Amino acid sequence: MHSNFITYTPVEKEIQIAEEAEKKESRIEEVVVLFTAVEEGDTNQLAIKAIDDVRAFLAKQKTNRILIYPFAHLSSSLSNPGDALKVIKAMEAYAKAKGVETFRAPFGWNKQFTISIKGHPLAETARTYKAEEAKAAEDACKKEEQPVSQALKAEDTMRSYWHVLLPDGSLVPIEEFKFKDTRTSKSFRNTKSRRHRAVTAMPPHVPLMKRLEIADYEPGSDPGNIRWYPKGRMIKSLLEQYVTQRVAEYGGMEVETPLMYDFNHPSLKSYLNRFPARQYVLKSEDKELFLRFAACFGQFLMAHDAQISYKQLPIKLYEFDAVQFPSREERRSRGA
Repeated sequence: MHSNFITYTPVEKEIQIAEEAEKKESRIEEVVVLFTAVEEGDTNQLAIKAIDDVRAFLAKQKTNRILIYPFAHLSSSLSNPGDALKVIKAMEAYAKAKGVETFRAPFGWNKQFTISIKGHPLAETARTYKAEEAKAAEDACKKEEQPVSQALKAEDTMRSYWHVLLPDGSLVPIEEFKFKDTRTSKSFRNTKSRRHRAVTAMPPHVPLMKRLEIADYEPGSDPGNIRWYPKGRMIKSLLEQYVTQRVAEYGGMEVETPLMYDFNHPSLKSYLNRFPARQYVLKSEDKELFLRFAACFGQFLMAHDAQISYKQLPIKLYEFDAVQFPSREERRSRGA
């Protein structure tokens, strides 16, 4: 995670061999945070390879500061704690030996943290390493991701020009337009022109929905997933009924599509690779699947297979998601 900053505080020891640490907040600015889980069979050689990959990333981003943050939740096949700590220490030692400014969060603790991620397309990446497949996986990954990587690079360097369209049809550059001195107009201008969407504070609706007992985040699920209390479920149901009525009046037809799709479907794969931060991935016997974060996947595939006459255009489809799988940004905002 290429970050503007991260703050973390050790709260309580989670295992017996947890390292000694003070229960005080630490803050690191302009840092690449390596959330790290060590799995069974991982070795110091994989630790070296991981740091070498990180160094290549640091060179591209013109930064040289990392925080190794033990994060066991990334895997369900973890190494034993003693071996895991050895691998993490090997990562730290090798990074420092190569001249990287290196920090490390204490191992074996439950920690509270807040993080602000930068907005460029490569700010969030993930890597998995296996000892027997490291070389083959690396080559295959490079070959597979090359087109996407080039697209993201082009997007990162592309410059946007923003104008305000006046009632007389003239265009005024956004830098020259005189906004009213309101917080809303300035926020809109900054969000659109600077492309900065990092979550640095809890959204104001979160404490409100909790205080009014409308909804809350479910602690027994993944961060960002919501449970609805009776009042909230009634409000949600009434809104659904109202939307259904209005869309029906507009000529929309309700459909229902699956919650999961094939990660390697030819019509979806390249599109998905542009949104790596928003995916829940799970494996079946012979496929890798993702849980949808939008309804457009199924509706596009449905429209593709339908027989539609030009007389029926524009065709209007809609559906309600029975389950919403939040993006990583939404998951982070819960703890911001």
